[in-house]
Amino acid sequence: MNDITVNVALISILICHLVFISIGYKMEKTTLFISYLNAIVVMGILIFWVNKNLNIQQHNFEFRESFALCLEAILLIFALYSIIGFHNNTYVKVINYIGFGLHLLATIAMLIFMLVFKMNKLF
Repeated sequence: MNDITVNVALISILICHLVFISIGYKMEKTTLFISYLNAIVVMGILIFWVNKNLNIQQHNFEFRESFALCLEAILLIFALYSIIGFHNNTYVKVINYIGFGLHLLATIAMLIFMLVFKMNKLF
């Protein structure tokens, strides 16, 4: 895997964020579309983490890792709660928008990092 592949993947993720937010705005169901996107992103992150840590015999959790996993689990719970039918609840809306914003900011930060620093080998 090289820089170009990762940059294309990050740009496609950003385009997906823009598409989901614009379609949701047009259909006046922004919270529902954001919930679907949050659920997809969180499941992808959790699958990547499990796949990466499968072969580790003894895993010591750091605070950052535990915090990120708990945050993603909470976002998944609220996204599923919103998808089930409670997307008009104010607290659910706020949590979903915060999760969407965090994922968007993290993706932009990763893209900026990949554009500024050139890597020879990623994994």
